[in-house]
Amino acid sequence: MKNKSNKFIRRKKRNKIFKRLILGLFVIIIGIIIFIYKSPIFNLKKINISGLVTLSNDSLQEKLKYHIGQNIFTIDYNEIEKELRENPYIKEIKVNKKGINSLNINIKENKIAYYFESDGKIKAINNEGVVVEELAAMDDRNLIKLIGIDLSGKAVGDKISDDVNIPDTLEKFYNIIEAMPQEYVFSQIDIEDLNNIVCYIQNVEIMIGDSSDLIDKMNLALNAIEQGVISKGYIDMSFNGPPVIKQIN
Repeated sequence: MKNKSNKFIRRKKRNKIFKRLILGLFVIIIGIIIFIYKSPIFNLKKINISGLVTLSNDSLQEKLKYHIGQNIFTIDYNEIEKELRENPYIKEIKVNKKGINSLNINIKENKIAYYFESDGKIKAINNEGVVVEELAAMDDRNLIKLIGIDLSGKAVGDKISDDVNIPDTLEKFYNIIEAMPQEYVFSQIDIEDLNNIVCYIQNVEIMIGDSSDLIDKMNLALNAIEQGVISKGYIDMSFNGPPVIKQIN
């Protein structure tokens, strides 16, 4: 009888200890949750935005600035994506936490990198050679000016030309624009004759010829500009053979 009584007492003690452990663990978990959601060290301090080609980082940071100071675990990623998708230049968005107080936002833009000035308006052009937007001012858009085609009467949704080679040419230039240092961005590209394309970087005129081997041609031109071989003048690569580089003082 005594053994049964001892077993019962030991069982009650174990149950009591187990309940205390469960309660303690519950209190610790609640404490951790409160700490995570209330501690200022988990408040968002920085938003890193990558993948921008034509959009301005500063303007997007301004749009998202009210999220700064919010708890990183309670920020609504869907709300951030919704806000950013209001911009027609944004195609895809990925939002991820970085550490305890930063967000990484990777953006994939719609391929809208160009514009024409026509009819007193700025007409934004995508890689397919279609007018996608009419603007009164550039605002925060870092678009490359195209010249050589008359867009009088062209409206949103219209192709800038019936030339089937234009989309391929614009796509090739877009791939270069994505990788170009901001200080050497094109000021304008003349596509009046796709066999004699001319583009401009700072004070250098670059005669490309057609768009074949465009990446190699532009690498050569950028290297010449970066290394100080030419700062004003022209680079002629419109023919077979070594390019002609002419510095003008």
